[in-house]
Amino acid sequence: MTSPSRLLALALVTLAACGAATRQSFDETAALFHDDLRWGRVPVAEAAVLPAIREAFVQHHRGWGVVVHVMDIEVESLRTASERSTARLRVVWTRGTDSTDVRESLVEEAWEASGGAWRLRNESVIAGDAGLFGTPTAANTPMAPRNESVATPNG
Repeated sequence: MTSPSRLLALALVTLAACGAATRQSFDETAALFHDDLRWGRVPVAEAAVLPAIREAFVQHHRGWGVVVHVMDIEVESLRTASERSTARLRVVWTRGTDSTDVRESLVEEAWEASGGAWRLRNESVIAGDAGLFGTPTAANTPMAPRNESVATPNG
């Protein structure tokens, strides 16, 4: 027979594994999503978006690969809770054919666990050029400095 302490230990290991799987699943989902966005695979990326905001997401990204050319997406931080998470990313991009006017935007994304998978529930430019999502701006909002002490997906 199994002792109560062995059952408790087994339960704790199982709970820890579930928590790690959720974290890993979010990391993997976010990495694939951002890779799809970086390379202009918006229709593929939209599968990771909550249905309630999918139309707005498509509108935000309709110019990507046409008017907005993403040069780089760098994930600055991921904060994960059990059912809700946020990601901050720095997007380096150009508009139209002018590859000399490099722009930068700091985007914050809100994610939630929905139906056993992570789904994007909101995204917004919080600093830099808001034109990333198709809204041209006369002046840029100052960019937040890079915070190297914030946990990144690899550290």
